Amino acid sequence: MEERKVLDSWKEIAAHLNRSVMTCHRWEDELSLPIHRLDGTPRARVYAYTDELDRWMAEKLHLAEAPRPERRKRAKWIWVAVGAAVGVAALAVLGLIFLLHAPIPVPAQVPTLAVLPFENKTGDGAWDAWKMAFADLITLDLRQSKFIDVIKTSDLFQAVGPLAEAEKFSAEDIRKVAEKAQVDFVLTGSFNKSGGDVVITSLVQNGKTGEVIGSPRSTCRPEKEIFAKADEMSRNVKIALNVKPREIRGDIARPASRITTTSPEAFKLYSQAYRIQGKRKFEDAIAVLQKAVALDPKFGQAHRILYHCYLAVSRTEESDKHGDIAFRLADRLEERERAGFLGGYYFSSPPRLDSKMVVQAYQRLGKNYPYDASMMGLSDLYASWEDYDKALPILEKVILRHKNRPGVVQNLAARYQSLGRFDKAEKLLEDYMSANSAPGINMMPLLERRLRLALVQAKFDAAHDCADRLITAFPNLTTGLSWKGYIYFLQDDFANAEKAYKQYAEVDNPRTRMNGLRYLASISLTRGRIEEAKQRILQGLELAKSSKLQEEGPDLLAERNLHYFLAYLHRLSGRLPEALSEAELACRYSGKRGPFFLPALHLKALITVEMNRFEEFEKLAEEIKGFSAADQFPRPVNGYPRLMRVYYHLLGHRELQKKNYDLAISYFWKALDLLPAYGARGFDGDYTKYYYSLAEVYERSGKFPGAFPMYEKVILPTVSREFAGDQYARSYYGMGKFYEWTSGNLVTPADARDRRLKAIGYYRKFLDLWKDADPIFPEVEDAKARLARLEAK
Repeated sequence: MEERKVLDSWKEIAAHLNRSVMTCHRWEDELSLPIHRLDGTPRARVYAYTDELDRWMAEKLHLAEAPRPERRKRAKWIWVAVGAAVGVAALAVLGLIFLLHAPIPVPAQVPTLAVLPFENKTGDGAWDAWKMAFADLITLDLRQSKFIDVIKTSDLFQAVGPLAEAEKFSAEDIRKVAEKAQVDFVLTGSFNKSGGDVVITSLVQNGKTGEVIGSPRSTCRPEKEIFAKADEMSRNVKIALNVKPREIRGDIARPASRITTTSPEAFKLYSQAYRIQGKRKFEDAIAVLQKAVALDPKFGQAHRILYHCYLAVSRTEESDKHGDIAFRLADRLEERERAGFLGGYYFSSPPRLDSKMVVQAYQRLGKNYPYDASMMGLSDLYASWEDYDKALPILEKVILRHKNRPGVVQNLAARYQSLGRFDKAEKLLEDYMSANSAPGINMMPLLERRLRLALVQAKFDAAHDCADRLITAFPNLTTGLSWKGYIYFLQDDFANAEKAYKQYAEVDNPRTRMNGLRYLASISLTRGRIEEAKQRILQGLELAKSSKLQEEGPDLLAERNLHYFLAYLHRLSGRLPEALSEAELACRYSGKRGPFFLPALHLKALITVEMNRFEEFEKLAEEIKGFSAADQFPRPVNGYPRLMRVYYHLLGHRELQKKNYDLAISYFWKALDLLPAYGARGFDGDYTKYYYSLAEVYERSGKFPGAFPMYEKVILPTVSREFAGDQYARSYYGMGKFYEWTSGNLVTPADARDRRLKAIGYYRKFLDLWKDADPIFPEVEDAKARLARLEAK
């Protein structure tokens, strides 16, 4: 079978049809002339197949060149009749044109397919490399389709394991692959010799029954024909899967050689390396990929994989080099991979940081693949901006096609939670976990999301149940144990919380022990034992020094949190110079990575304002503002506008320090108005500081009624207080003072008595929390005196 001839420009297409370029443009618009584009967009470079054009000319051209009736003199009634007939015909033609040219909606449900290696029956070892390489080529080619969902090679291996790379496949193997990969159909095949040719035979099989529903064949003469044969095979696979002819015509199907390479040797090397990197052997993959790009320097997919491999082994300079090349060759990337690559490329280093471009890349993906799981990247981006109303609809589309993917389910449940739609989140999680009860590692994030959802609603029994399930399902991991301690902590059951955290801190892993010591310090802080909390944090920092920790990632975050916590404790005990030093270390360990940098920078700014170093404070405040407002950020990025609350919170503390109480209240309310929806927990998830600061300024200015509702929010059992246990305890003290104050302002004795009883209750709770507090807090003695007076009445 001869290779299909391709025409690469409007000029060549017009010459083949013996018409002008303008006429060809009109025929495409009005009569669906079969023109293809490299990426499906109107302005992209065009190409066409001569055989398709010839068939179109034979079938459709009469619509464009209908003979004109001869001009004859007729009676007036004949002209009316002719006019009516022409009108009807015109409507018919317009209707046909509309039907032929109308955009084809992408269905939510499409056939799902896994492509397995082909069997080499030629007896020629030269074709061994194509066993897997041809499967990878077909996968890339078919993944362009809007009407078939093909699982990526790396995802297939992750789901199925070594079986996905077997030499041959039995009917039972096909069934197992389909079940584990969660696909409807499986494609495999073989290479056979026929004279001097190689016959490529594929089998499209039903994943459940094993029934062969199609067996497309192609004959390949020289090896360089393999790319054209992949295109031919892909089209025939669509036919076997009952993709409608109109959908096939309107599908994205750029030639395989255009989205990969024209070099068979380069592609075989790419296939080998792609499978190696999928098993996380990045250095080995790099060595093979370098050979591939040496053969074809314009092999965009190979440069894309090199970019990710170098990034994985922290070789930033080489990663940037190949990322830049892949970016320049982006029109040669398979369309679905393109958005994911551009997303990582634009966000991977400060000079390229451009979230607008990332959004555009995902919007382009969503136009053709609205149900693709990769669209979760855009949803995550919107969620990072706390724009949950935009994040949710994207996931609600993705779930229609990927209801069995735990990552999609967990992500959608998180977005429902962010918007306060707790019932929908609970039902989504429970339905999935009931249908998929196996305790695989993918179940962990779902159980954790269910646990968080329970905590946001103060459903502690349900939260304990999830933590117990985590401990049972994953006994070798510490996740369930840390959650168990945290639930007890929120319940003020400090004995059980400390027991769980101590067990956690005894695990033979430096980072886990560091985190465990920090959790124990949070209990000490809530009990007012500041020096005890410091000793636990210092113990964690000593562990960090003596251990071989990674220079980035979770290890760095654990060490940063210890410095941050120690700065907070020094500030609390009035040791502001030491607090500032630790805050600077926390900033250094955070790295300037957008909102992840904010907590340490925020604390540093608070310390400077309390030291009356206002000039330094203003610089830090402006730096924080830069993370929030696009017009202040030194890079072309949308910014995180809702994080302006951090900036307003700092301005409020500046005015509080200057005793400008009304202005401080105004700034604190501006900050509070930008908090994410209850339970969303954005980048800056410490709600406590916003509530407590407002309560503090209301109380200092003598406006007790304004302080009370803020104190009430601080003591909610659903509000995180890991770094703010002192504010939690002091809020009980503040509420006691509020009720004591109002008890003298009420008319009826019964109301006054009720208020006194409430004040007594809150003072007792505060003193119970801080019964063994360090003697640096005057609130303890004052609360004892107030309680004694009230109890004496």
